[in-house]
Amino acid sequence: MSNKLIAAGASRLKKAADSSVDPAVPAELQKRAATDVSKQGLLDGQEISVFARGRVLSAEDITGTPEEQLAYITERLHEIDLAGKRAEDFTVLNKAVLLEVAQERELHLVAGHTNFSLWAAGALDVEPKYVFELLQDAARIRAISELGAEHTQYLTRASARKVMAEVIDSQGLEFAQVVMSEGLAQAAKQGKKRPTASLLTSIARDLATPSIPAQEQRSEISDLPSTPPVPAAIAALERAAASLRERVHSPLAPAAVQAALEADPAATREHLERLETEMQRAVKRLAAANRAAAAGTEQTEAAST
Repeated sequence: MSNKLIAAGASRLKKAADSSVDPAVPAELQKRAATDVSKQGLLDGQEISVFARGRVLSAEDITGTPEEQLAYITERLHEIDLAGKRAEDFTVLNKAVLLEVAQERELHLVAGHTNFSLWAAGALDVEPKYVFELLQDAARIRAISELGAEHTQYLTRASARKVMAEVIDSQGLEFAQVVMSEGLAQAAKQGKKRPTASLLTSIARDLATPSIPAQEQRSEISDLPSTPPVPAAIAALERAAASLRERVHSPLAPAAVQAALEADPAATREHLERLETEMQRAVKRLAAANRAAAAGTEQTEAAST
């Protein structure tokens, strides 16, 4: 694992100024206002979570009208659920950094082991395959962090993180953000809090595949098509848009460009320059085509009036 990969996760694990209260509790919970501050006190003038210092709630914490009690319980359930997800990421990322450093520096040899995975499995008391699963999941957590907290908070399952990490790698960040937005919208319609891996996969596939109008069934005795054929010029434009998305967007994804730079920096820069030149030519032709289309529309409207 490269130092860049390790550094990428380090910023996510940096402790907040108030993390001395309990490093196992996410900083946002330590700063969040607690309902009963008299029992928890203040930290640097800020109210802290009722769960800080590993505190377990009791029935005495839940008071007020039935509506207030319900609101308190609902808020605390969401709070502790989010805390659990943050703690899982915290654990995975920290384990991954430790393992990556040990592997890069070949510290398993110091321990008398010739096989890194066997040493790591023994240190964690897990099966060797889990070591690489953990490293892969940590890499995905780092990758999806580019989506922003408004999206990553819903990617709590490893399967969903895997799907979105692959989408980012193959299609780019902007495409992945569209997939997440659509996934959240469809999940909400289904009454779910977060999109499943299968739903995200389906959305990504649909968005990446050019839409082809469905053809109606025709009678075998009829030689007439149910819909008029698409003119060749129109079909060519449709293919051009689909080809651009497939053959240009994917190679320009951040992960794809980084991989190319690592393989051959000079060739990568040369190809990017050539691509930029061709794109500029395409933009000029597209602008001319749009002007021609606008002029044609004006003529048609003028003739009809």
